[in-house]
Amino acid sequence: MELKEICWDRTVREAVWKKGRINPDYSPEVLRWDQHGRIMMWSKYGRTDSRFGWSIGAHKPLEDGDSGKLDNLHPVNTYIPAEKNK
Repeated sequence: MELKEICWDRTVREAVWKKGRINPDYSPEVLRWDQHGRIMMWSKYGRTDSRFGWSIGAHKPLEDGDSGKLDNLHPVNTYIPAEKNK
C-alpha cells in the first residue's frame, strides 16, 4: 500500500529509506532497492514520473491503530510509465 496522502517528515523518510536494500556497487545514501528489486533514488522521493521515484508504503493499513509505526513502513518504487501511444 502506497501512502501518497501523508506528508512524512525528513526523519521518517530517512528511517524508511534505510530499510531499502543496499547494493555494494552504489552509495546507499543515493540508491537503494525496494522489496521487489526496483531501484530508487533518494532525490526522487514523491516522483511517479521517474524510474527511480519512491514513496513510503505500509504493510498493514494505517487504520489498524498503531500501523503508522516505523516497523510497518517500507520504501517502495512509485514509477508509473507514461503511455507511449495516446
